[in-house]
Amino acid sequence: MPKQITSLAQLKKEAQDEQDAEFFILLNNCLRSSKRIVWEEDEKRFFVINYIDDFEQELTEKQLMDKSYTNIGFAMEKGSLFKYD
Repeated sequence: MPKQITSLAQLKKEAQDEQDAEFFILLNNCLRSSKRIVWEEDEKRFFVINYIDDFEQELTEKQLMDKSYTNIGFAMEKGSLFKYD
């Protein structure tokens, strides 16, 4: 069963140095936007690969929460971000 991610602290913990950490945003209660998210504590950055188009992003915490960069933070606040088990 997927694990719901509800805070930045939880996301950091779940994505800490895990090269295979896979997450998804639940869209309209039935579609998924799948991503690989890795938190690098030393660099204070999230590394994101969006599977739909293989677009890669390197984001600070502030950028992750800014909808003009990504919808990950918005989804997390709305309870729509999950980690695959």
